Amino acid sequence: MSTATASDEVIRMVDLTKDYPMGDSVVHALRGISFVLRRGEYLSIMGSSGSGKSTLLNILGCLDTPTHGQYLVEGIDVAKLDDDQLSALRRTRFGFIFQSFNLIPQISVLENIEVPLFYQGRHERESRQRATELAERVGLGHRLRHRPPELSGGQRQRVAIARALANDPSVILADEPTGNLDSKTGTEIMRILDELSAQGRTIILVTHERRIAEHAQRILSVSDGAVESDETLPQARR
Repeated sequence: MSTATASDEVIRMVDLTKDYPMGDSVVHALRGISFVLRRGEYLSIMGSSGSGKSTLLNILGCLDTPTHGQYLVEGIDVAKLDDDQLSALRRTRFGFIFQSFNLIPQISVLENIEVPLFYQGRHERESRQRATELAERVGLGHRLRHRPPELSGGQRQRVAIARALANDPSVILADEPTGNLDSKTGTEIMRILDELSAQGRTIILVTHERRIAEHAQRILSVSDGAVESDETLPQARR
């Protein structure tokens, strides 16, 4: 078995905390979170409502900053970045999949997938080709000109997955990606994420459901803002 090196690390958190002032008191949302994620890993962060998993996801995606502790993304210390650098890191290193899809309803499937490429300054022809390929990859090649309101929930989430892949991110962050879907459609979406993992993508999946979490190779259970357990699964669910 080969020994992992620092270059394999995509994410490293060391004793990370997040506090929110609430009047005269302080809410300790995260308490000393530490873990390492290596390239190609499929990690689930599992916890009930109020456990701190959403706060952790926001910090992972550079949508929020920690109060104390260290957060490294591919060796880059996030605390040392200004707002513009954080924004650039977010655009280039992460692909986001949200429970509520977060698509722009007024534009087409193709244009929604192109959004991250627009912010990267890609040439229009290159962006169009990339978006078309990704739409076909998630089974929506026949829906390129449709707008999100004309799609089912499962189709909208497929668009969101294609958009998350557009900038070829280091990490895909999926926040309750099946939360607004029925069981059958949720299974189809998880199959796509499983396939991406099998292709070597690094994925962090946030969920409150054990059966969804078990699709990953590893489950980080969070409770009251702290890591309760870090479990490597003998065989990921497929």
